[in-house]
Amino acid sequence: MDYRATARGFLAFLAQLGEGFSDPPRVVQTEQLALNVSWWQPGRSAQQLIGRRDTTLLPANVGYYRDRYGVVLDNLPDRIRLGDGFDVADVPHPLAAGADSLYDYQLGETFSMRLPDRTVLVDEVRFRPRNPTAARAVGSVYLDRESSAVVRLSLTFTRAAILDRRIETLVVTLENSLVRGRWWLPRRQEVEVVRRSTWLDVPARGIVRGHWDVSGYDVNEGIDGSTQLLPRWSSVSRDSLSTYAFDGRVIDVLPPDMRVARDEDVRDAQARAEAAVRAAALSRPVTLAAAGQGVSDAIRHSRTEGLAFGFGLAHRWPQSVTLSGRVRYGIDDGAPKGRLALDLRPPLGGAPIAELFVERQYRELGARERAGVTNSLASLFFGSDYTTPVDVQSAGVQWRPGATGRWTLRAAYEREDALRVVARPFSGRYAPVRPTWTLDGVRVDVTRAARFGATGERQGAWTVRSIGTLANGTRRDALLGDASPRDGESVRPAALRLEADARVEWPLAGGRALVASVAGGTTMGRDLPPQWLQFAGGPWSGPGYAFHAFVGRTIVSPRLELRQPVPFPSVSLGKYGRTPARAQLVPFVQAVLLDGASDDPRVSAFEDGVYPAAGLGVLLFYDLLRFDVSRGLHRGQWRFAVDVDRAFWGIL
Repeated sequence: MDYRATARGFLAFLAQLGEGFSDPPRVVQTEQLALNVSWWQPGRSAQQLIGRRDTTLLPANVGYYRDRYGVVLDNLPDRIRLGDGFDVADVPHPLAAGADSLYDYQLGETFSMRLPDRTVLVDEVRFRPRNPTAARAVGSVYLDRESSAVVRLSLTFTRAAILDRRIETLVVTLENSLVRGRWWLPRRQEVEVVRRSTWLDVPARGIVRGHWDVSGYDVNEGIDGSTQLLPRWSSVSRDSLSTYAFDGRVIDVLPPDMRVARDEDVRDAQARAEAAVRAAALSRPVTLAAAGQGVSDAIRHSRTEGLAFGFGLAHRWPQSVTLSGRVRYGIDDGAPKGRLALDLRPPLGGAPIAELFVERQYRELGARERAGVTNSLASLFFGSDYTTPVDVQSAGVQWRPGATGRWTLRAAYEREDALRVVARPFSGRYAPVRPTWTLDGVRVDVTRAARFGATGERQGAWTVRSIGTLANGTRRDALLGDASPRDGESVRPAALRLEADARVEWPLAGGRALVASVAGGTTMGRDLPPQWLQFAGGPWSGPGYAFHAFVGRTIVSPRLELRQPVPFPSVSLGKYGRTPARAQLVPFVQAVLLDGASDDPRVSAFEDGVYPAAGLGVLLFYDLLRFDVSRGLHRGQWRFAVDVDRAFWGIL
């Protein structure tokens, strides 16, 4: 038997950023590829690249070796080899001769496939290694009951099987179709390789995704000698590649599951693998790495610290235990801050993850209005610091119901205290710090985050946090300038707070529409500490109004914006390609609904009411930079803002 076929596919490099990777990945670069595939005997085949085009959606020079992720033939060989042997090599195939001594098998689901001339019964067989610390595969294979041919194969690999230490997970899904009613041959294939740095433990990772559709089979018509002399992978000339006729733009025809998030096949394969073997056999290798949440953990500037430098380390043991520590020191405040945490993950995959921690941090109140780097530059050079911090010392536990869970429970005993302005900017003048009462007590946070939808369709994300606090301490109002008659009295406040952040996007008239909102409410207690109230005002939560000008018990700030592409000059970036020949105009409207405003005008500049605003933004340079001009329509002002895209705030 021999055959020829055509394969059309995509290779994409995506970046995913932010704590917990709750935001969907973003495509950095993608290629659309066309292959001629020839096969004439087991282990003998040739794949020739005949068409290629790419698009860079973010400035990057990505090298992910397109020849490593071609079409998989023969349902993988008896000794599995992926990525030219750099990713996986010499792993026994679960269907190879003698594999029954290496793997355990379990019969799973059975289903039927209706074909024009008959019905095919398909049985699922799940497999896992008998020795989970050995280089083995984990997954499921679906077999035609009549012929025992492979209909579908989905598998990942144990930690010992993955040779590249940067790789966190590697999942392969192969689907075959019945050709001429006799042979099960490749139809659709997916591969996903998730990579993280081995020396830097930050919330950022790269994802290589491959997607192939194979069709147009010619079976038993002979393979000419010149084709048989070709290497396993080859390519026609660059000029020939560029003349291949593809339809549409790359980003328009890119499958949605590659543009956004890991599809169900990938999630199911990894979940089954974690349920089948000990999580330690699938987890990242033992490492000692520099740790942090982003650039601002290493260097930052604010009015309460001045210039501050930080550093962190994390060590991971094979028993899924991680010890991490971070420290930061402010030049002007002379105060050390830091965090020491012990991450405990039970051996069975999917089990709860607990983290014991002790820390001192300057906790921010209210929604973030800028990226950390942007705020540091504005604070240092212009005296514009969009942070409202409170000094918090705490010890407690944080719990998550599994590595992929979106629930987080945090319980800690905390001490909250006031901060003061200690730095001087190069120009301008800092606003005074908000008043903060000195408190000791217990705080319990429950957070739920989720996302939905796909690029090209409706998509969105939301986060809800419930905060319960019970404390006792001392009222401190003197930081406002004039001490109140009650300054220094003992207090025993208690409160329940609810905070939410949500956004939904959908296509609209050649562009996109976005609805977003931040909201918060505080209940219980008649005389609450200022730091337990809700805050809004600034480019994101209240454009056209001063930073945190709104302070009260309840704040809701809905936003509607339209993103419409318009022509814009393209700029060369050398080896990184060119910027897109477009920008995005972003007209938007927003309103701040304030209730229970603080009765002290030095705390909240506004009383209860509705405060609308309107503005126009421009997204440039791969939509990374955003320029906004806005106007508050009720006692507001003209405001100008420049920042990076919110998707990158988690590492900046």
